[in-house]
Amino acid sequence: MRSLPLDRRRFLGGLVAVGAAAALPGCASSGPADGATGRLRIATGSPGAVFDRYGSALAAEAGLLMPGVGADVLTTTGSVDNDLALADGRADVAFSLGDTVLLALAGEDPFTTPLSPTGLARLYDSFLQVVVPRDSPVRTLADLAGRRLADGGTGSGGRVVVSRCLAALGIEGQVELLGGPLAEGAEQLRTGAADALAYGSGFPAPALVELGRSLPLRALDLGDLVAPLVEAHGPQYVAGPLPAGPYGLPEAVRTVAVKTYLLAAADLSEEAAYGVCSVVFDRQDAIRDRVPDVRQPTTAAGMFTQPVPLHPGALRWFRDRDRRGG
Repeated sequence: MRSLPLDRRRFLGGLVAVGAAAALPGCASSGPADGATGRLRIATGSPGAVFDRYGSALAAEAGLLMPGVGADVLTTTGSVDNDLALADGRADVAFSLGDTVLLALAGEDPFTTPLSPTGLARLYDSFLQVVVPRDSPVRTLADLAGRRLADGGTGSGGRVVVSRCLAALGIEGQVELLGGPLAEGAEQLRTGAADALAYGSGFPAPALVELGRSLPLRALDLGDLVAPLVEAHGPQYVAGPLPAGPYGLPEAVRTVAVKTYLLAAADLSEEAAYGVCSVVFDRQDAIRDRVPDVRQPTTAAGMFTQPVPLHPGALRWFRDRDRRGG
């Protein structure tokens, strides 16, 4: 059996010591999932964004791996709505940006009480993507003072990131936030009803690819905002590239990237949680066939969902994976 890297071995051992008694001895990857039954509702995000496309692929593959489970997708406004959907029973599994779930755990605005999601996996990073018409006079995010920004709305994780960026520049409250789903924001930008469009998503977002075909776009460089965001809110934020190609941009820019997690309700069965992890990591070739432009997560980083505790079924899957040397 392959030996674990020291930090990974300590991590798994520490989880067992602090409450992973529910994790049972290992078996084949699909074995525990064979007993899963019932519904599996996956809260995703706006149509035209990566959460929705990736979530649809996960639901389709989950239905194949767990024949006793009826998996479907719950379209939402984004991370805030997703965390609430787990808490109020509308969803069993959900995508969330990392900064949003930290606010959910703490019960801080936009949440009114602490929530208790569990983690299934850390996924890819999401990117704050702010685009304007190519001939726009807006050259920086600070230029949006006194202008209109389509930003995904109060249920989206993108608004959390956008609001923090505007606050770092000292212009929060000076920008009119229009809200609305991604497709609506794209139409507002195309018709001139919005001066800019901001959305937090994996890259590329199909709705922005489509928008770029009819409206020449330019992206705003947000790289200088990463340091003040980290100083004010912690290490959920890193700098990331926004390539030019998919949106037809004149040049690549730097942007703000944030960790992304796949979460589960605490009462999701261990068998179903195990099965979802198996779908995410064991069926990546099949998922890639469905959504070829979505970046696949790695098992090396996937277990690190702290401070969100791993669901016992997810912990069991990662332990079994390491026993098999995967």
